[in-house]
Parts: sequence; structure tokens; C-alpha cells
Amino acid sequence: MEVKRFSSPSPSNGHYLYPRSPTSSSSSSSHPSPASPFNVALFSSSSSNSSTSSYSSPSSQHSTAELSATSPYVPARPHPRIQISSLLADTQTRSYHLEIVQNPHRTAEFGMAYLSRVPLTPPIIARLIVRDPSGNSVVPEAELPFLVAHLSLFSGDGMTSLDTGSYIGQNAAQTPPLLYGHLVATVEQLEDLQGNMGLFFLFSDVSIRTRGRYQLGITLSRISNSNPSGLSNHGTILAQTRTAPFEAVALAEYTAAPPTRLTQSFIRQGARMSTMYQPNRS
Repeated sequence: MEVKRFSSPSPSNGHYLYPRSPTSSSSSSSHPSPASPFNVALFSSSSSNSSTSSYSSPSSQHSTAELSATSPYVPARPHPRIQISSLLADTQTRSYHLEIVQNPHRTAEFGMAYLSRVPLTPPIIARLIVRDPSGNSVVPEAELPFLVAHLSLFSGDGMTSLDTGSYIGQNAAQTPPLLYGHLVATVEQLEDLQGNMGLFFLFSDVSIRTRGRYQLGITLSRISNSNPSGLSNHGTILAQTRTAPFEAVALAEYTAAPPTRLTQSFIRQGARMSTMYQPNRS
């Protein structure tokens, strides 16, 4: 169809013709539009008044800086998956939860041979979830340095406490502990297998003195910045959980569990975790 009322595209007069989108008629108002296959977009030339411009295009002679300065569109920022809590938030209004995301399977008893002890495999991994009064997951940045988790040992049925981990930093020559190794962990911020950032406690160097069937308890505490020593007598307990039962066997019968995808992922992210896996050679 011939268009007579408008001039052809030319930088001198500042008018440009653009083809109409095939779907534009379905989304327009109920009033009939002109029977022309073109829509007219008006651009202000360098000599025209900038206040009369109603549309901007990359083909316009205006600079990108001018368009961004006058454009009302502001791109929305994606919301973080974990909200950073306010430093003014009251710690008493938060709730704390521990979730075991990787349970140990087996270890070997080490008796009195400290140098030949082997750790539980796979390493114990617990996720910390902190929620505000509205139930939103938050990261209490100012509080993280004072949050610690420590291990204690229970019988396989979970009914009897065998070792509370109270020998941490103490002389245990009189009564050797059943539970040995790095029994205290601080918070680490890592990505899980789904790519979500989270708060985790990692226990990769934990051994059992005698064979048997056990469970491990994990206790989350907030230590005092004025008296950070002595986890058994100081600090506020915030949450507790237990692992699934596992076996401590004789060293001759021991075979380490293969490293998991989660363990390998955390190691790639810089977490210090040991793996003792050796494939069978038979």
C-alpha cells in the first residue's frame, strides 16, 4: 500500500517508518487502526526540541548516555536467595536449626595408636538454617564468628551418652576419651550441589577409640566474646541434632567409604576436608 502522508526515512527530517508487528493488532484497543502496514515513530533531530520526543531507538542520533538519562526504565535487581540480616536485629528473636546433610558410614577403632587412627567417612556435614521472626532464612553476619558446633558421642540407639566432648583442650591422660579428633567446627559459607549458598559445619577428622555402633550428637552454641573457652561450661546452646548410626570396626576390616559429590564440591570450593578412600585392589 502506498504511503503518501509521510516522507521516506531520512536523517535530515528525523522521521522513520517501522513495520508493524504482526501481533500488535491483537493486543491493541478496540478502536480500528489505520489501514496502513506501518507505524510511525517520531524522533527528534539534533535541531528539534528534545522535549517533544516520545520514543527512542538505537537508530536515533541521540547518544546512549542521553537515552539512559531520560529513560524511565530501571532494571530490577534479582533478590538474594539468602537475606543478610540487620545488625540491629535481636538475636533472641531468631531461630536456629541444624540439619545433617551427610552422615558418616564407618570408621576403624584406633585403640591407643593415635598416629594410625583413621577418620569417619564420609565426613560429617551439617547445615545451619537461621530464620527471623517472619520465617525468612537470614545470614547473621555479625553473629557468625561466635557460632560453633561441637560433637558428642552416643550409643547406637541414642539412649546413652558416652562422650560429651568435654576433653577438648584438656589433659585426658587419666581417662582416654572415646571420641577423638577435631570435634569443634566454625561456620563455613559454601554452595551446595544445587548452587545455593548455605551455612555449613564440617567434621572431617573424627575418630573412635573402640569398635561398636554409635551415633554422634551435634550441638550449636553461641560463645561469649568475653569468655570464648570451655564449650561445656560457657555459651548458649541454640540447636542440637544427631547423625544416623554408624559402625567402628577393627582396622583390618576397615574400608573407607568413597568420597561423595558434596565432599568433592566443597573441596573444590576451598574447604579443608580429608578423604581416606582407597579402592579395593582385589
